[in-house]
Amino acid sequence: MNSQHEGSGQINEFYRWIRDYLADLSRATDGELSHAINFGYWTPSCKNLFDAEMAFFDLVVGMLSPLTAGAHGVEIGCGIGGYAARLLESHPVSLSCYDLLEEHLLLTRKFAEEKSVVDRLNTIQGNSMEMNSFENDSLDFVYCIESSFHYDEKQKFFNEVCRVLKPGATFVYADISCEDSSKVTFKAGNHFSAKEEFNNFIQNAGLKIIEHRDIGAQVYPPLQKYTEYFNDELLDAPAGSDKAKVGKYWDLVLNNYTKLFLQGLMGYQVYKTQK
Repeated sequence: MNSQHEGSGQINEFYRWIRDYLADLSRATDGELSHAINFGYWTPSCKNLFDAEMAFFDLVVGMLSPLTAGAHGVEIGCGIGGYAARLLESHPVSLSCYDLLEEHLLLTRKFAEEKSVVDRLNTIQGNSMEMNSFENDSLDFVYCIESSFHYDEKQKFFNEVCRVLKPGATFVYADISCEDSSKVTFKAGNHFSAKEEFNNFIQNAGLKIIEHRDIGAQVYPPLQKYTEYFNDELLDAPAGSDKAKVGKYWDLVLNNYTKLFLQGLMGYQVYKTQK
């Protein structure tokens, strides 16, 4: 059995434990939920994680554009569907969502139903390193946001993405990079790669880098600052409760990541690539 499947139970338990906390953390000022699970892209106008996640969505869609009517793409590691449903809501395309966790796919379909776009959504439970659901040269676009740090065979993943894309099609990829994984305090089930490794994975797969950004400065320090504020001012949970434990855990994780970023050891890489 592939190690990604072997780790699916551990990953599922982790997200089940942290999901409610992240939902509250990424709630908009008016109470709207983002239905996204990522660190966000903190532009100057962002007041909270919801705003940062929506800014990240705009960044990704801008890199994918133009998205022509009738195009079919894939979101790899869709989480709970926040970006998938919003993409379908704003563009006349069809989308397949690929995720290892059945629970994530069920939540994605539910949110797509709420947005009235489920008729253009297909959900597939599977291993992103073996995307047998798709033929060679069959997809108009692919994107993967903050998912591949769980993958232990990233070259196979990039090879599969290249295989399923049509010639000239776009792949947008974004994830954490780390120059020294030994310095990461919380790394169980994570497989961080250095920036240069990402460049090699992409080019070895036969993809061309069209645009690249390291947005670490717009990710780690502002998210850490907002999370500390959230935990101090908004997290009304008894000491020792699961919610309080998750808040403390998340604060420790982000302090570690921000410290590594400030030392030049952690970044956040965003790529627009084409086949």
